[in-house]
Amino acid sequence: CKVEAEASADSSQAAAGWPELFQFIAAAAGDAHPEARELAFLLLGEMTETIGIHLKPQFATLVSLFSAGLSDGDIKVQNASVKALGLLLSYLSDEDDIDTFAPLIPPILTVAEACRARNDEEIVSTTLDVLYDLCFSPSQAVAAHMTTIVKFSQICMADSNLEMGVRDSAALVVATMAESRPKHLGRDVPLLTGLLETIFNLIENSDGSAAGALFESNPAWKEDFEGTEGYDESEDGATTETGMAQGTLDMLACEVPKKFIFEPVVSRCMSRLGSTDPKQRKAGIACLGVIAEGCAEPLRENLAQVMPHVFKAAGDNDARVRECACFALGQISEHCQPEVLSYSSQILPIVFALLDDANIAVQATSCYVLEMFCERLEPDGVRPLLDPLVKKLASMLEATNKRSVQEMTVAALAATAVAAEEEFAPYVPGVANLMAKLMQLKDEKTFSLRGRALECMGHIAIAVGKDTFRPYFQSTMQCACEGLTFESTDLHEFAYAAFANLSKVMGDEFSPVLQELVPHLITVISQDEGQLEKAEEAQGNQFNALDDSDEEDEEGGYVMHIRTALLESKKGAITAIGEMAAHSGAAFVPFLGDAMTVLLKAADNWHPLIKVECADAMASLIVPCVAQDHGGEIKWEKGDIAGASPLSANTTQAVNVIMKALVVLMQDDTKEVVGKACESIQSIIELCGPHSLASV
Repeated sequence: CKVEAEASADSSQAAAGWPELFQFIAAAAGDAHPEARELAFLLLGEMTETIGIHLKPQFATLVSLFSAGLSDGDIKVQNASVKALGLLLSYLSDEDDIDTFAPLIPPILTVAEACRARNDEEIVSTTLDVLYDLCFSPSQAVAAHMTTIVKFSQICMADSNLEMGVRDSAALVVATMAESRPKHLGRDVPLLTGLLETIFNLIENSDGSAAGALFESNPAWKEDFEGTEGYDESEDGATTETGMAQGTLDMLACEVPKKFIFEPVVSRCMSRLGSTDPKQRKAGIACLGVIAEGCAEPLRENLAQVMPHVFKAAGDNDARVRECACFALGQISEHCQPEVLSYSSQILPIVFALLDDANIAVQATSCYVLEMFCERLEPDGVRPLLDPLVKKLASMLEATNKRSVQEMTVAALAATAVAAEEEFAPYVPGVANLMAKLMQLKDEKTFSLRGRALECMGHIAIAVGKDTFRPYFQSTMQCACEGLTFESTDLHEFAYAAFANLSKVMGDEFSPVLQELVPHLITVISQDEGQLEKAEEAQGNQFNALDDSDEEDEEGGYVMHIRTALLESKKGAITAIGEMAAHSGAAFVPFLGDAMTVLLKAADNWHPLIKVECADAMASLIVPCVAQDHGGEIKWEKGDIAGASPLSANTTQAVNVIMKALVVLMQDDTKEVVGKACESIQSIIELCGPHSLASV
């Protein structure tokens, strides 16, 4: 209509004509007819940018208009005012002017709550979007309403009549508020305890698996457990009630200061673990596992009080409780190192028994515990159960047809091998035979299992060493190289990890494959994993959905398309080439120039993960020079910088180039990059002596 056309006109023209247009809107907002009042707020919504930029002198008047609209007796008028005001609040969220409109947050929540009560999800969803935008607002006037914002979001989370997507938006508001104002939230004891009760109740009353978060990224999980008890039949990738609750608790545990969050969570866990209701026991042990990462420090200090309850839950007569006990054991094993290792004599027998559990999900989760726990266990810790453990895992692998269980069993075998080290040698022939079958899988659905088997062989090689692994080196390499012929970035990543491990173990015996592998790795590292396109061009591309992620440059109107799968492959290739250089000796020298060139270029990559890997690999490029020109060792004297350099011309040139690149990386904005660059510089100094510092 004509009026709407006026509203969408150029913002400067609208600003110039504000007195007349405002008079029209003000008159419409006070009209006796609700349709006119609704139209007034629809117009204000269309003018959000104009209002925010050009009409700041009218803000006080607008507050009165919006206040009247929010308290209007007509529902449509209320809803229109919420939408218009919400757009303005989001627009002004980072500006000082938000303070003028902050007093309208409570009436917005009043309207939204009325909409929730009558299942008007559109306005509830709109309100939650606005609240999310306000979470990071620096305004203290907005912060003053944190309690009411969180309480409304909490109510929405618990409302089973709302669509799951809306409830998840409410959970996001709570999680974001925990991130932006952690101390404020922690100090509000009634608010925090109310949130925790809601979260625990959601997990108690949900039929979904409270340990299912372990397997959300595993496509085999849905296929294997569809139709079983505790399986959630929501659409792939859709948020579940349990997942929403656990994700929120995880964020609270990670962000809220531990002195506020740890005790109220653990006390609720303990009280529920003593309940006769298995649903409460499930929630108690599941939540204990969820906070293991965020509250790792206080949990490590209280393991003596916590672990007996975890062990008891592992023997519960309810399968859901046992499954969650395995989840908690795995999380504690992962995040409470090294203190948890002192419980190995209790944990391993319990997990070993759970491998025989009648419930498939418990079996799979038990394998996860073994993987997490054994990764850092010393041979003495695993020795008492090594024989029955390997035999049990091997028999499970042969007996089950559940791919998710197979994958986790293979991962557990790999972790057991790493823990046992040379003592795993007697089991290598049998386990290698099992892995050989899996490494021949060619169905795309089984690529992850094939990759896990290849990964397992790499870990076995690290555990038992060159001499024991030599009979299996050729077949393992053949599988890894064949994986590169498939269009599967996952298989490529597994192959690069295998190359890194096998070069480390086999040393100079790995050299014959350098001619084939190094050019391939250099090509992968050279590939561009992201590109910039103008936003309007990107929007017109019908294949946008094929990109892994998009990041829009708000200022320049560009979109960065990032192929995250290629990013991970590049990272793996850099690791592999670094290990090959470090362990192949002088045989790597012919490839040194190309490898150095590609790593120097990759070190300028936009992604910190790539920079970290480059910084780590660069020091290894000096090793081939030392092997060729210095017999593998440079004899240097501490503090002797004035004497003749012991470095050959080739070594000096390589050191100068690499050291300069590492010094540049030391100035990076990411602390991980800086840390790794410093470590590499130290490695070069230890290898080449003080003369390595001459160029910097």
